[in-house]
Amino acid sequence: MNFTHLFPDIREKGETSLRQCQLVMLRMLKILDYLCAQHQIKYFLTGGSLIGAVRHQGFIPWDDDLDIGMSRENYEKFIKYVVPELPQDIFFQNVETDVFYRQRDFVDARLRDKYSSYHHIGKKDNAFHEGLQVDIFVYDRSFLPHNFFVIAQNVLLKWLNNYNKRTRILKWIANYSPIRLVYASNYLQSFGLLKKGTYIKEKEYSNLIRVKFEDMEALIPKEFDSYLKRQYGDYMQLPPVEKRVSNHKVVCDPFTPCNHTEILHWRERKQIELGL
Repeated sequence: MNFTHLFPDIREKGETSLRQCQLVMLRMLKILDYLCAQHQIKYFLTGGSLIGAVRHQGFIPWDDDLDIGMSRENYEKFIKYVVPELPQDIFFQNVETDVFYRQRDFVDARLRDKYSSYHHIGKKDNAFHEGLQVDIFVYDRSFLPHNFFVIAQNVLLKWLNNYNKRTRILKWIANYSPIRLVYASNYLQSFGLLKKGTYIKEKEYSNLIRVKFEDMEALIPKEFDSYLKRQYGDYMQLPPVEKRVSNHKVVCDPFTPCNHTEILHWRERKQIELGL
């Protein structure tokens, strides 16, 4: 499949470094969306990316990553059918493909651009792949509908220190629980985040719609309003000017790869394109 033709890499057209990074992530989302549609796999924008779609019809202007969610069933189909078809310049990162990937306790998997990198402010870069990312949060229908219980369950499961065991337990709960449960990811692991209602109810998740996101259309929950209000309150209200910055404490570089084996070099690509 010629992804270079279908979804050209236009990062150099960005007016700022941040915009160049957003164009990188947007291309990854387009490829993910295309392949998911080919294989009848459902995903949805979540977190700041969902706010961006609803409030800005694209990225929040100062956002430097992109967040999607999918159910466990869809994630397993994604690994089986989509990951083998990803283009060479995208690295699929999870506990199986990157032995150094420790953030699996918060974000199950990521798509990583091989030409780029994040650099942490005041902190040594990690050993795992740190190319520009699309976060993939896996939602299991195995949680009681209250943040306290979501966090408590995630903290307990983290003590296993084994992602596969955690998955098996969540599947068992989803299959055999006698009570109705909500979908949640492993993102919430601190009681300081009690106000962030990141779980999603069955009725909110079951119907997905397409909305404008930059120059494409992406999937979001039709019942996004109740979901976002639970998580963010008045999500349509812009924050004060001084808070319109990324909270990730990183500098993103769209043209320099990270220190990992699964990388490519933009300069070499351009030289090949120019026939040098």
